[in-house]
Amino acid sequence: MAQPAAAIYEDATIRWDVVDAASPQGNRLLRDLPDDETARLELLLTSVELSSMQEITSAGAPFEWVYFPDSCVISLVTRVNGGGVEALTIGRDGMSAFPMVGGARTAFARSVCQIPGRARRAQAKEFFATLDELPELKRRLLLYAVLAFDVTAQSAACNRIHVTEERCARWLLMSQDRAGRDDFKLTQTFLAQMLGVRRPAVTVAVGILERAGLIAHRRGRIQIVDRSGLESAACECYASIRDRQEELLGF
Repeated sequence: MAQPAAAIYEDATIRWDVVDAASPQGNRLLRDLPDDETARLELLLTSVELSSMQEITSAGAPFEWVYFPDSCVISLVTRVNGGGVEALTIGRDGMSAFPMVGGARTAFARSVCQIPGRARRAQAKEFFATLDELPELKRRLLLYAVLAFDVTAQSAACNRIHVTEERCARWLLMSQDRAGRDDFKLTQTFLAQMLGVRRPAVTVAVGILERAGLIAHRRGRIQIVDRSGLESAACECYASIRDRQEELLGF
């Protein structure tokens, strides 16, 4: 008998194909893999629900789990002067713990769930011990690691040059792409932390975008109302990152 939708998330770990039925978009790195790789991954991956602000990996700690977000979004946050600035956003386009592809075993930045939702995960040691048996997925993960470096480099320049409302628009567009939905839970306090600015600056930026009819903001949630308008309001960094992802990964 099919599992009732209301009961799907009662257990912390469930079959990943059940999640696919509920979320047809899913993680893009896992799409259309060869049948033998998909079958092997079914033995490794389970589905979990991540909550807002849940820590995935602390800075300096060993990677214990590998996460492939389906509908959640994970932020890599670099600690600076007792605070944090987001270095990378990981959603359904990517995988956490990607430095392990290059041989790293510990995290440099802290990983925290930015937008709650589903992810598929595997124990890191077991996953990477199996990766040579998954050549197509390994190829994609190597390209994703290149993309992560390029996005981080672009973001560093963006944080230095562009005004807060342009950066806010870029960040919201990237979060929408990675979460796969137009409406998500997000407080202005958390957004300020991710952009590395003070809360009043985010309040002004969100107000500008809302008055322009591009977004709607209410009770800790933000909805993208006018995507094309938001793209026009964002700095050129969004298009650069999007084009680079298309070039490397094809989506």
